[in-house]
Amino acid sequence: MDRISCCVLDKICTLAPLGRYVVFSADELFEALPDDEEATITELKKAVKALTADGYIDLKYQDGEFFCAAPLKKLRPAPPAEPQTATLPPQPTEKTKQAAPVAVLLAAFAGGALGSLIISLIFALV
Repeated sequence: MDRISCCVLDKICTLAPLGRYVVFSADELFEALPDDEEATITELKKAVKALTADGYIDLKYQDGEFFCAAPLKKLRPAPPAEPQTATLPPQPTEKTKQAAPVAVLLAAFAGGALGSLIISLIFALV
């Protein structure tokens, strides 16, 4: 959404409660625009049309420089952007470096014992 649309939506939301239709003049909406923006009635109409298309306002009618609109939802502020940092995988500590060979040895022993038990049971049943 561009700056003009944001300013127009903010002005409409401050002057009208959600869901209530209010008639706005173009001059009222021009007051909300920043001074550095060159605003014309066509730019204002484009902003109102974009707000209607996006579902922020409901436009009942538009007559020259008058708009009858009701705000449907307020513009939510964007969440603050977190700085992008590269996440590195956790580095193994000295304790995990020592425990890794022991864990592998125990897993291999348990697998061999379980396999031997299964084979012994098969031969005992046959």
